[in-house]
Amino acid sequence: MFTRFRTNQRGVAAIEFAMILPALVTIYFGTVELTRIGDTTRKLTLFARALADLSGRADNPSPSASDMTTIASAASAIMQPLDVSGLQIVVSAMGVESVGGTLFGGVCSSWAQNATARARLVIAGTNGVPAAPATYQFDGARYILAEVSMTYTPLIGSSLYRWIFGTRQLTFTRQIPWAERTTNEIVMPGGAACPNYS
Repeated sequence: MFTRFRTNQRGVAAIEFAMILPALVTIYFGTVELTRIGDTTRKLTLFARALADLSGRADNPSPSASDMTTIASAASAIMQPLDVSGLQIVVSAMGVESVGGTLFGGVCSSWAQNATARARLVIAGTNGVPAAPATYQFDGARYILAEVSMTYTPLIGSSLYRWIFGTRQLTFTRQIPWAERTTNEIVMPGGAACPNYS
């Protein structure tokens, strides 16, 4: 009887399947989550670019807060079907000036939604403001800096994610510089034009 039990092959496939099933399920759901993360970050980048582009070509060089809200709403169509209610947006009009022969970039005016606007005259490359891109490193350069940030909660495995990283959410941030496409300098609501040191 023991010999017959030892050579019996029935049920081996079921046991093997039960052993690899957890790995297959993990790979499947991991792939689904990675795809969602990739799609979310791509949409956030496109949203930031559209926001910067629309802000940089505003019909009114001194847009109102209502104008900026409309621009942000128009750009947020890119994010569908994701929830954009908690999206943190900061749009800053940036300037570069030569002071004593040295170029300095900085925030001239700023507008924010669900976030804090950048302080006026914060130097680029400090306080989280990225350095002026090489394209804009000349005296009198003006450009728009669109900054967007959103929290992402994994659809699957948020408890596991919290166990590993200590939080249930990821935070995605994008900072996109974009050329102003108007003849007059753009000034964000409640702000002032860039100082001219020359």
